[in-house]
Amino acid sequence: MPEVSQAEIGRRLYHVKRGKRVERAIKLIQQGLGPEWKSLTEEKIVLLGHLLQCTWNTIDQEIWEKIPFAHAKKSDIDQILSFGEGVRPGKNPTQEAVGEIRKILLALN
Repeated sequence: MPEVSQAEIGRRLYHVKRGKRVERAIKLIQQGLGPEWKSLTEEKIVLLGHLLQCTWNTIDQEIWEKIPFAHAKKSDIDQILSFGEGVRPGKNPTQEAVGEIRKILLALN
């Protein structure tokens, strides 16, 4: 079995942590939207996760944990998804798009 560097272990742990935090946020959004959640396709849910992961990188973790994701409205989610044009694994949103998503998330109350 090949040796794994400490840097690689750190990178992997970072991705696991980010994935868990985003997964939790998506569950809270789902609960908050209730029946409206069903209007989102699997493709849009995957895109939402990718956009949130990219945005997670730019928000202090103490602040992220306090974002009331369950208060997000369908219009907030639609607005976030509007920044996903052309985004897919390996093709991240622009920094401007991430900045706009960040503003939406930080405005939730």
